[in-house]
Amino acid sequence: DPQNAVYPTPNVNVTASITTDTRWTAGNTYYLRGQIYVKNNATLTIDPGVVVRGDASVAGAALIITKGAKLIAQGTATSPIVFTSDKAVGARTKGDWGGIILLGKGAFNINSGVNNIEGILASADTQYGGGLTPDNADNSGTLKYVRIEFGGLLLSANNEINGLTFGAVGSGTTVDYVQCSFTNDDSFEWFGGAVNCKHLVAYRGV
Repeated sequence: DPQNAVYPTPNVNVTASITTDTRWTAGNTYYLRGQIYVKNNATLTIDPGVVVRGDASVAGAALIITKGAKLIAQGTATSPIVFTSDKAVGARTKGDWGGIILLGKGAFNINSGVNNIEGILASADTQYGGGLTPDNADNSGTLKYVRIEFGGLLLSANNEINGLTFGAVGSGTTVDYVQCSFTNDDSFEWFGGAVNCKHLVAYRGV
């Protein structure tokens, strides 16, 4: 019941891009204060049980894993990793924050194999696809036993951040037991790539 779940108050502000290997540890609650990029081939590792809350006062607060970087968010059935709203019990709604975006080096069948992901302003950090030499075995990390709640942002018509967005993500990536709830657009959306996702739940999205 994500609307009535009591989540910890964030005690770690995340305000800048992650450019070196970083671990978010159990016992802390992380506060996404904007669009946070994991870049420079860095790996962000999140411990089981960690709660990450998106700042509803910042349009489209999101976690974006750029090409070459990785997200290792491996929870457990009894200690999932939760991405959710920063609003209080009873006040949460679809679109309180953005979502999670994974960008890879796999195949994309238009625009010479490279594009900018939808929902955020185009830049070098928003590109996905391996161009004319794609790597469909590319590895963007692991998401396992993860919940994503109250995400989704409409930047413009047909241009949205989804709960979990895949841009040319390769088959080396593991996505298993992931639930998106109350998303203000698609729960999951794929653009190219070869990732093989399993055990996905889309609940009460638009």
